[in-house]
Amino acid sequence: MTAGQNPATAGKNRARQGQWLFRQGGLVLGPLLTEQIIEKLYSGTLDGNTEIAPIGQTHYRPLAQLDVFKVDLAKAQAKLRVDAIVQADRAKRARKRNLRVAIVATAAAIAAVGAATGARYLAVYSPFKVERLDEISVEPPTLARLQDRSKRGQSRADPGAGEADADGLRTGAFDRTAINAVVASRQKMLYPCVADEAGKHPGLATKIPIEFVIGNDGRVSKVWVDHSLFKDTALGDCLLKELQKWPFRAYEGERATVGLSFRVGRGS
Repeated sequence: MTAGQNPATAGKNRARQGQWLFRQGGLVLGPLLTEQIIEKLYSGTLDGNTEIAPIGQTHYRPLAQLDVFKVDLAKAQAKLRVDAIVQADRAKRARKRNLRVAIVATAAAIAAVGAATGARYLAVYSPFKVERLDEISVEPPTLARLQDRSKRGQSRADPGAGEADADGLRTGAFDRTAINAVVASRQKMLYPCVADEAGKHPGLATKIPIEFVIGNDGRVSKVWVDHSLFKDTALGDCLLKELQKWPFRAYEGERATVGLSFRVGRGS
């Protein structure tokens, strides 16, 4: 101690220059310099309840009771409180940001689904197709036995139910009246299929003949499109999908084919 120096101040100076042991988790750790102890206070590794003793002593006391650390302990506690507030604020802002991102992502997903649904709706019910649908008409259906389809060059047969063949055998047992009734009531349901494909050819004016087979179970099993522009397009599949919903009656005997001719365009 120098002349005129306060004994308490001299004691504090010696303490700050000393080394310390501390207890943590049932272990005695150290030694650490005073400045190292202070660094651990600011980092939150040690606090005021940490028991500490100068090296060479066995009497441990809570760090908060030692005058040499009181000022730094108070500063460290204030810093840690501020850090906690800052971290809580950052976490809150991060949650809000994540919520905004989630809302935007959800809205985008909903918009995408809505756009897809709208596109599908417009593909079938688009107001731009009204004119094309208005330009479609269909001629009266013709009925024949399936075997007659291959007889090109001959007039198409249109037998009634159970009509006799040339050899006197009754080869047809389908009900022409019932089939015509189903076709007449539902034929316009085929217009969107025709319009979708015909719409790919602006200004087209033509006749598109089709034929379909009604199986003995009353279910349409095959569709032919007799037009060079549409034979290898999606028209046949679209027509078949719709025709298979039609409620034809089951019957026995030779399978029936139905012919329809769609007129597309004002000059067809």
